[in-house]
Parts: sequence; C-alpha cells; structure tokens
Amino acid sequence: MAEFDISIIGAGPAGASAALGLANLGFSVALLDRKRPGSIPTDGKMDPRVVAISPGSMAWLEQIGAAQHLQQDRMAPFYRMRVCSGQQSLEFVAEEHGLDQLGWIIEIANLNDALWQAAGHHHQQGKLERIIPGEIDQFRLRSDRNRLTLSDGRSVRSHILIGADGARSQVRDAAGIEWTVDDYNQRAIVTPLASNRPNTGMAWQRFTGHGPLALLPLPDQGSSLVWSVPFDRADELLAMDDDEFLAALNQAAIDPPFGELTSVGARHALPLARRQSRQLVFDRVALIGDAARSVHPLAGQGMNLGLADAAELVHCLDGWDTAIDPETRLARFARRRLSDSSLIAGGIHLINESQMFGALPRQLGMGAAFKLLSRSRLAREPFVRRACGI
Repeated sequence: MAEFDISIIGAGPAGASAALGLANLGFSVALLDRKRPGSIPTDGKMDPRVVAISPGSMAWLEQIGAAQHLQQDRMAPFYRMRVCSGQQSLEFVAEEHGLDQLGWIIEIANLNDALWQAAGHHHQQGKLERIIPGEIDQFRLRSDRNRLTLSDGRSVRSHILIGADGARSQVRDAAGIEWTVDDYNQRAIVTPLASNRPNTGMAWQRFTGHGPLALLPLPDQGSSLVWSVPFDRADELLAMDDDEFLAALNQAAIDPPFGELTSVGARHALPLARRQSRQLVFDRVALIGDAARSVHPLAGQGMNLGLADAAELVHCLDGWDTAIDPETRLARFARRRLSDSSLIAGGIHLINESQMFGALPRQLGMGAAFKLLSRSRLAREPFVRRACGI
C-alpha cells in the first residue's frame, strides 16, 4: 500500500497546480487520473479549446514553476476588453489600470503540457508521484485517513483527499456532498476564425438575442469564437456549411472591431450548465475546480476560479503538521473559496439569465450600467481587479 500526505484525483490544471504547490511545501503527493490530460496536437494546429488566464492565475503558475514551460507562440495576450449590448459598449484598457495586459488566451493543451513538465521535476525528486492511468475502484473515506483502491488492485492512503476530477466528480459523490445544477439549455460553439483585420490583442464580446458571442485573440492574429446559443439554434448552426455559418455569425456580431469574419475552422459545441457543490469540504476531503463548481463561459472565469481554488488550498495547508487534524485549515479554505466563487458564479449566472426578460430590457439595463462605468476609471477598477485576480 502506497502512503502519501495528500492524494489528488484529477490531473487537469486545478489538480496538477495544487499538486505542484503542495509538493513545493514538502508534502508527499499522489496525483491520479484515468489518463494524461490532452497535450498540444502533434500536427501543430491550434486546439480549439482555449481559456482566458488572468494575471493572478499567471502569477500562481509562475510561483509553482509551470509558467516557464508554456509555449509562448501558442498563447496570445490581450490588452483591451470591449463588451457590447445594443448600441452601448464598455471598454477596459490594461494600461489605464497599471497592467501590462488584462490576461492571456491559452490552449488548455498548452497549459496541461506546462504543468505536466513542471510535475516531472518533482516526480524525479520523489515528492510527487503521478499514478496515470489510475482508475479508482473504491473509496474508503475516514475521519483520520482516506484509502483508495485502484482497478488494478493497488491501494493509496493519504491524510487528505482532493477532488479535482471535474463536474461529474467521483470524489464529490463518494463524500456524499450534494450539488445543484442549472441547465442553461445552451451550447457554446467554439472555433477559430479569420477576419478582414487582424486581432492584435482585444477580447471582444456582444450580447446577442440568442446569447453572448465572444471573439478572443489567437497567436496568429485570428480570433477564437465562443458563441453561447440555445440547443436548437446550435443544431442549426452546426448543420450549416461554412459560408452559411459565417453569414449568420456576421449578422449576429453586427460590428466587430476586426471587420467581417471571413473564414472558419472546425466547429465544436459544448453543453453549458451551472453546477455548484453545497460544500467544498467534508472531513478530510476537499473539492477544487469544476468538482467544486462550473460556470457559464461568458466572463471567461472558469479556469481562473479553479486555479484560485488550488492556490488558496495550498496557502491554507502551508505549515500544516500531518500529525494534526487538518479540519481548521480545510474549513478556512472552504469558507474563503465558497464565498468568493459563489459571488462570481452568481453574478455570471444573473447576467446570463437576464436574457429571459427579453432583448430590449436587457439592452436597456446593460446600456445604463455601461454608461455609468464608462464615465469613470475608478468605477471600472473593482471589476478589473476582480477579473484579473489581483
């Protein structure tokens, strides 16, 4: 039987970054997953699955030694962010808030590879063991020690078990933690795009009659589309040929700053739902990332919330003596992250659900808010600091 201070189920960005941070503190860590997270495509093409990484998240990646492994030519910084609703728009500019950039658009695969390389260093030093494939057959959760039995018969014991295993978390279910689901009846259509003018570093978003439409900068000065639409509309859009799809997209976007959208890559559709665990800790079990909550992509905060979970958990366990019950430290983590993430997730949910009131009331309400915020940099400052994880 293998013994560790901490075991983590899920080797995606939240779980892998937590493993790195905890190994840096000197804890023995087991990182388990059914398979290695997806890596950069061997054909060199951009993976359509991209995420927004805030300056706060990048600082965390630097702290744990992962940022240095990111492939810079496969990520794009953005310096401006413009949000449009009807005839009104609101713009945030990095330099106005003392920042070099508001964030980066990064392939999830690039992020996975950087974390995997950083984890390899700790693996060689014996602080971090990657058990992949590591299929869990049985959980035995106790108030003093957690035991995992793998499908190949191996056993893993640890003082703390961390669930970073996604929205359908086995760890959450094994701990008996309840969760709520709000099905948006939407899918996010994602694909790379080219346009008449290059995207040199702007994240642009418009609230359309069907749902939010975002164009995010890519390293080739194209854009990545994230368009949230109802299920039936998604089926229609996926069934169109490229010319029909571009016509529908240009009609919905109205006036993107990059001009007409001229070509489109392979389209993918991802179902959208809001999930929230009612608690983040039970005995010696803690949840992070999508196991703790998943949010609508309209604000680009999903990955940042998961990385912030990992950073806060590592912070709360810094200095922990494994001979002492971690209850107080885990409770502190849960209190801080549940309140913070619930505020963000609730705000995102409220904005997305405002479409139920119809396009005109939503545009009037957002237009009034945009006018107020546009008049004052100080009024915009709290939004920028929150979004940037500062």
